[in-house]
Amino acid sequence: MLVALEGSQEAPDGASPEIYDEALYSAQDMHAVWQRMRAEGGLHRQRTPDGQQFLAAMRHADVKAVLGDHKTFSSAYSTMLSVRGDGDVAAGAAIHLTDPPLHSELKRVFTPLMTVQATQRLQVGIEARMRELFDAVRGKETFDFCEAMITLPMTITGPLMGIPESEWPVTGRATVRAMGGSDVPRSERQRRFDLFEAHTTIMTVLGEVLESGPPEDTVSGRCPHAAEVVGDPDRDVALLNAYAFLMGANPTVPQTINQTLILLAGDEDLWSWFVRQERTDQRFVDEALRWASPINHVLRRAVANTTLAGTEVRAGELVTAWPASANRDEEVFPEPFRFVPDRSPNQHLAFGLGVHRCVGQHVAVAGLKTFFDLWRENVRSFSLSGPPRHLVSNFLNGVVRLPLAVGWN
Repeated sequence: MLVALEGSQEAPDGASPEIYDEALYSAQDMHAVWQRMRAEGGLHRQRTPDGQQFLAAMRHADVKAVLGDHKTFSSAYSTMLSVRGDGDVAAGAAIHLTDPPLHSELKRVFTPLMTVQATQRLQVGIEARMRELFDAVRGKETFDFCEAMITLPMTITGPLMGIPESEWPVTGRATVRAMGGSDVPRSERQRRFDLFEAHTTIMTVLGEVLESGPPEDTVSGRCPHAAEVVGDPDRDVALLNAYAFLMGANPTVPQTINQTLILLAGDEDLWSWFVRQERTDQRFVDEALRWASPINHVLRRAVANTTLAGTEVRAGELVTAWPASANRDEEVFPEPFRFVPDRSPNQHLAFGLGVHRCVGQHVAVAGLKTFFDLWRENVRSFSLSGPPRHLVSNFLNGVVRLPLAVGWN
């Protein structure tokens, strides 16, 4: 999704209100479309190409209402519009596809690995591994940031998951493809083949990790305990939860960085402010998360009849909450189309809300702070050396090509 700068707030003439169409997300600025939908109010009835209807919550208050009410809007079906039908194969077994009380029990298995204190212990290793990535590109005047930093998310999630470093490049690429992301429009047949290939790659890597008996202080090491909690011998619950954590963790850090670098490269005043800071603080990270909003939508299914934003919702209907739209809501964020590095308060929803608020948020924030500190330390100046390429995806707000010209310190 193209970065929305201040002044680009009007929807283009003839812009389609149909927000499922994945091709739109690499071809135009969807923020203008979403802004118009917020102004219209209520929930919006939409339709997928195969005729499936769904409701879309676009305003901050409505997104909060959906994400904060697990008793009405269940996660135990799917979280992505592209995965519908009978629901996700991991529904009711993987941590992100369960509701309380099961979800709470699963969360207790993994939370000790990702508390503030546990994250502080991880920080030194994260910085060391990121420094190695900077050393590998130092001196290059031009390079594709996305390709050069393909293992960037794995510097954080790799050790946390217990995945061997030799598997980081292939795993990093596969996680983007597994979310339906591509930089070119594809046929439905090709999309399904790409998804199958990506899922198979990830499952193979994680299966080997689990078979190796990973340490208890890794997510993979805790996954067998998740299987005991779920108690479903007909499914490989340990593997499904390992997959869920990898897919949940990998997009946030790199895509927040990609979108923020695009902005910094084109805004001299912001870059000047950035380099004057001694350290990256929480306010800058929160604004980067609000601005980038790596996850466009989250899918829920209503389990009871209700009314939200004046719209009747029937039990069984699919409801999508759009954090990427909510994070630019004019009713909540003053000057929402301007990046304010010290914005406070910042009620962004990039990590979700309620019982499903990201369990790894502290780790993600630590990774973002570390990267931006290293970028400030190593880079004197930089600019785009070509146009970025954005994902053809309605789920993941991603960049797959980011050509940079860099002047090093």
